[in-house]
Amino acid sequence: MQLARPSIVHVATESVARDNSGRTMPAGGVGTGFVIDTEGLIVTNDHVVAGAEQIVVTTYAGDLYDATVVGRDPQTDLAVLRMEASSLPPIALGRSSDLRIGESVVAIGHALDLPGGPTVTVGVVSALDRTITNVGPQRLTLSDLIQTDASINPGNSGGPLLNRYGEVVGVNSAGAGSATGIGFAIAIDGARLVIDELIESGQVVRGFLGIGPATITRSLARHFDLPVSEGIIVVQITADSPADEAGLRVRDILLAINEEPVPDAGALSRVLAHYGPGDEVVVRFVRPDGDDQPQESRVRLGQRPDQ
Repeated sequence: MQLARPSIVHVATESVARDNSGRTMPAGGVGTGFVIDTEGLIVTNDHVVAGAEQIVVTTYAGDLYDATVVGRDPQTDLAVLRMEASSLPPIALGRSSDLRIGESVVAIGHALDLPGGPTVTVGVVSALDRTITNVGPQRLTLSDLIQTDASINPGNSGGPLLNRYGEVVGVNSAGAGSATGIGFAIAIDGARLVIDELIESGQVVRGFLGIGPATITRSLARHFDLPVSEGIIVVQITADSPADEAGLRVRDILLAINEEPVPDAGALSRVLAHYGPGDEVVVRFVRPDGDDQPQESRVRLGQRPDQ
């Protein structure tokens, strides 16, 4: 693990916020990142740098650099930064698909912004392919997560989760509120695809479906007597969107896109990242007020309005 520490950086941000009286005031935050190449590219969480007007990176050696955002993807909570530094030691990326429950892992980051460099916490893989909902102000659904009992505290966000070989298998993203011994990291296998696209084009261009999705939980399915126990229920349809034109309705339950299951909103985001505007996909869904049998509709994806 000592080999990984020089690749860990402290990320500090400065921004402008407004108080309850509407007056502007300085604000800031801290997080962690890790170097992935010798030219100064850094991976961190999107929520660490979202809204930042200035980003300052401090290396393990104590050197300070201004950093710029190469690309952000709020839907997966990933971001790539660049600082004008060379010959920094990149960290090795592993394979999260090789992880097994009970395997030892290590989280490294600037927990609680304590002085003295990055801290290390040790734990095990508690579960794989976890999904958490209502994350952050945007109430995101994050899926394909590694659950660990390695302590992940404020300031750890964006740091690496390492396997026993010192390779990155996840990007530390969230603790579980007031719960003890539960933290989550974004699995590196899926994160790599997002990171590569952020480096290439600065954003992840997903085909636009035009729905407001909500992840179905077991309790939600029981409460509303839904015919499925997982999937995505449509809570909003954007007018004149591809979904609207294809005849999808509010309360439809999406099960799959082109045979790829979409058990939650995070999975929907990952699947749509494989398709661009103009691509045609087959959406499999259930209409609760029908006969509860799966139906299919062809949808030509559009361009997301904010892109």
